[in-house]
Amino acid sequence: MSRLAAGALLWLFCLVGPSAQGQPATAALSFNIGIQGSLSFFEAGVVAPALGSGLTLGLKARFMSSLTWATFIHRNGQSVSFHPVVVGGVLSCGGTSPLFEDAYRMYGGMDLLVGYSFTPYDSLIYRTGNLIGSNLTFALWGYFGIELFTAEKVSYCLDSGGGYKSLRGDRENLYAIASSWLGSGFGLKTGMRFYL
Repeated sequence: MSRLAAGALLWLFCLVGPSAQGQPATAALSFNIGIQGSLSFFEAGVVAPALGSGLTLGLKARFMSSLTWATFIHRNGQSVSFHPVVVGGVLSCGGTSPLFEDAYRMYGGMDLLVGYSFTPYDSLIYRTGNLIGSNLTFALWGYFGIELFTAEKVSYCLDSGGGYKSLRGDRENLYAIASSWLGSGFGLKTGMRFYL
């Protein structure tokens, strides 16, 4: 049996096999809202056990946008105002503690985002097109939080952390320069998980 097949079987066993220390050993649908730096976001996806019940992998789609129009003043004095949006996929990996009192556990990990930044509101209102231009947006954030089970297969999650966001694009474009750091800094996230 190849290593790939053995790894796939091990992951499948962890996904549907028995739980350890009372922890759910199935995949969960995850829905979250939060703020990361100056961007608010919504995300939805799947979180599943990986290589044992204490480790998790997640795959989610995330939509990020500034709450208001962002104004950026360059060091040369030029000023731009725009409404940035980021869409992308997020790969999460982390770990969880055993359940305490059969009700809650701690967790932590990191999110890797790969996506695209653009300005749809500016285009809709001012007919400007995408002010940021063609780009590849990427970010790496860390987090630590608590998961509280409100029912056998339903939990509430709250975590905080932070990290860095940037993009590959036109470095002469002030909108791209400004958008590259929006989403960096402190983050706060909350949401629900529904275990299958």
